[in-house]
Amino acid sequence: MDGELARICADQRGFFFRWQALASGYTDEAIATKVRGKEWTRLRRGAYAVTGDVRRLDAAQLNVLVFRAVSARLDGDVVAAGPTALAALGVPMWGVPLDEVHVHRDPGKTSRTDAGVVHHLGDLRGDHVLEVDGMLVAAPARAVVDAARTVPFEAGVVLADGARRLLRPDLDEVMDVLERQRDWAGSIVASRVVKFSDGRAATVGESRGRVMIARLGLPAPDLQGPIEGSRGELIAITDYYFDGLDTAAEFDGRQKYGRELYEKSNRHDEDVDLGDVVWREKRREDAVRDEGHEMVRMVWFELDGHDRAVRQRFLRAFSRAGKRQLLA
Repeated sequence: MDGELARICADQRGFFFRWQALASGYTDEAIATKVRGKEWTRLRRGAYAVTGDVRRLDAAQLNVLVFRAVSARLDGDVVAAGPTALAALGVPMWGVPLDEVHVHRDPGKTSRTDAGVVHHLGDLRGDHVLEVDGMLVAAPARAVVDAARTVPFEAGVVLADGARRLLRPDLDEVMDVLERQRDWAGSIVASRVVKFSDGRAATVGESRGRVMIARLGLPAPDLQGPIEGSRGELIAITDYYFDGLDTAAEFDGRQKYGRELYEKSNRHDEDVDLGDVVWREKRREDAVRDEGHEMVRMVWFELDGHDRAVRQRFLRAFSRAGKRQLLA
C-alpha cells in the first residue's frame, strides 16, 4: 500500500475503510484481490488493515484496533469499555472473548450485542474517561468493574490483579463504582472479583494460581512474601507464603523465566542463558528449604483439571512442616 491510502491508514493508526480505498483509486475487484492474496485483512465489514501489520499484533492489540474501526463508524462519543478499555491500557488479557469489542455510547442508546460489538449502558462521568493514543477509554476504576461484571470470576481476577498492579486505580473509587452498579447485571460477581483482587500478583499465572488455591479450600497465602536467612539476610521473595505453615509456593511459567531473562539482558555484566536462570532458581529454592520452609510448585497445565493432585501436594507440604515444628 502506498500513496493516499497509506497516509489514511497511518492517520487512523492501522486501519482504513472500503470507501477510503475506493476514493484512493482502488476498485472493489482490487480490494477483493488484496484480501484473497492475504495482503489485506478484513477487520470487520467495510474495514481493513495491512496483513503484515495485523500479524504483529497480539489478540488484545487486535481487539483495540477493531475498536478504532468500530468507534469511527458510530455516532457521538464512543468510549472503549470493560475488557477493551483494559486492553487499551495495557492490562494482560486471559479468559476474555477478544472477538468482541466493548463500547460505551451516549446515554439514550440501546444496550445490545451485535456484529461482535457489546454496547454498554449507563452514565459515564467525565472523570471516568481518558484519552489514550487518540481513543476515548474508560478510566481504570470504571473499566475494572465493567469488565468484572461481564467475564467469569477467574478471568475477572486476572484483569483486576493486572489493573491494580499496572494502573493502580484508587480503591475507594473502585468501590464507589461498585456501589453505583450494585443493581446491575453481574454486580455480585464484580464485587467478589474486586474484593479478591490483589495487585501484588505479578503475572497472569500467579493470579490464576491464587484462584486455584482458594478453590482448593487452602488458607489464603501472603503474596510476594520475603524469606530471611538465619542472619536476617533476604534469601527469597516467594509468590505465595502460608503464614504459620512454614510453606512457600511458586507458580512456574514462561512469564517468570522470560522476565528473569529480560532483566538479565539489561545487565551488561551477565550473559543471557536459560540454564543459568534455572540453576539460580534451584539454588534459591534450596536456600528456602535450608531455612526450614517447605516449597510447593505449580505449573500452568495444572490450573485446569488437576485440583486433586495439587491439593494433595500442598497438604503433604503442610504436614511435613507441621512435623518439623513439633521436632523443633
